[in-house]
Order: sequence, then structure tokens, then C-alpha cells
Amino acid sequence: MPTSKEYRHRAEECLRLANETKESFARMGMLELAAEFRAKAQQLELRERRANTRQRLSSAVVRVRR
Repeated sequence: MPTSKEYRHRAEECLRLANETKESFARMGMLELAAEFRAKAQQLELRERRANTRQRLSSAVVRVRR
């Protein structure tokens, strides 16, 4: 599974291609793909933050119980 960094890189590549093309349908397609890649990156980052928060909370609970 790609990382959020990889998804962001793909989004930037789509934006670059969108700026280089003269065809409006191709530009729109690249912009849509860039938006999808960015959304996927954000979803992964949110999952990572939630997992990190749960892990920190679990560690804190273990320390309190000792």
C-alpha cells in the first residue's frame, strides 16, 4: 500500500502534467486525479494520527496502572 508521501508525490506529478497539456479534457482529468491522490494522502495521515494517539493513550494507561 502506498504511503501518504507517495500519494502526495503522485498528486504533484498530476498537477505538473495538467499544467503542461493544452488539452482541456486531459487537464481536467489530471486535476481530478491530483485531488483524489491528495484525499487519499489525507485519509492515511488521519489514520496514522489516530493510531498514534491510541498508542500514546494505551501507554499512559499502562503507566498509571503500575
